[in-house]
Amino acid sequence: MSACQDMAESLTLLATGALEPQEETRVRAHLDTCAACRRELTALQDTLGLAALPTLSPREQAVLDVLPQTTVSRWRRDQVRRAAHLRTTGVLMAAAAVLLLLLRPGVSPRTPSPSTLPSSLEAASTTEEDVLALEQWALADPLSDALDLTDVDLEDAPEASSSWDVEAEEFLSSPSLGESL
Repeated sequence: MSACQDMAESLTLLATGALEPQEETRVRAHLDTCAACRRELTALQDTLGLAALPTLSPREQAVLDVLPQTTVSRWRRDQVRRAAHLRTTGVLMAAAAVLLLLLRPGVSPRTPSPSTLPSSLEAASTTEEDVLALEQWALADPLSDALDLTDVDLEDAPEASSSWDVEAEEFLSSPSLGESL
């Protein structure tokens, strides 16, 4: 007679010591009434006993006891080394930046050229029409033009790419926001 089918997995877990306390109580109660399951458990324990590791020597046990401390101390040492490396790299980069600023020839601040200013900003008096145009410009979606080109292959439309280049050149040549105020 073999062990009960519904207890096979529980017996294996009991033999390895991997059962929860409530489940172990239930399985042990079943073992009191079922001789076939007791024989199966004994056979499993004998088989697992053959594969069990030998007991640790005192030296091995000492190494195993200090392993977490050794691992943490090595991790901390590595963290300190990395922080020192980052700090040194940061100091060297800052020193190089200061050196470049000191050695750079004097540069006069950029002044906006009148040709790059929008016509609405050149006029001394603002009209209602200029205010409306400025409001429409502020509310415009800058990606709407790019999204409208989804049906058009960009390689087949050289005029679109050249207009983008002009806009980029105008953007790069225009004064920064802080200088124009």
